[in-house]
Amino acid sequence: SLKSPQRGRRAGAAATPAKYATRAPGAVPAVRPPKGARRHLPCAKGDGFTLLEVMIALSIVTIALLAIIGLMGAYVGNLQGLQQRTFAHWVAMNRIVELQLGDAWSLTAKEQQGKDDTSLFPMSWRQSAVETPFERMRKVEIAVYDQRAENQPLTRVTTYVGRENRW
Repeated sequence: SLKSPQRGRRAGAAATPAKYATRAPGAVPAVRPPKGARRHLPCAKGDGFTLLEVMIALSIVTIALLAIIGLMGAYVGNLQGLQQRTFAHWVAMNRIVELQLGDAWSLTAKEQQGKDDTSLFPMSWRQSAVETPFERMRKVEIAVYDQRAENQPLTRVTTYVGRENRW
């Protein structure tokens, strides 16, 4: 076995005597890397990812991103529908205000229809009046349609108008 040199020696002190530095016959001298040198350790198995694992992870991320993009498309479609119905409700309410400001009884005597160009979307409206059990009151329904698809109304608003008594 190799005998270790004295530890804690001062600079300039005498070297270790030769009798202490002898090795056993056939022993391999210890080789130490120089100070500051990096030691190269072989990578252990399992470090890093295989190509198959990376491809599976990328496919999962791709599927998730496609699902998010699909949801965003549906969100935009719903947002436009909500915006269109909101404008349709404003058109109907504007028509009711016109009835209230004018002679509501004579304006509701027959069915009417018209177009409204004040909103972002081209819309048309239809107004219908129905008699009620009370002779001086009518039920007025205003339906607002998208001009491109007039088969289903975007909104329906109902109000009642009365005939004023004349003394």
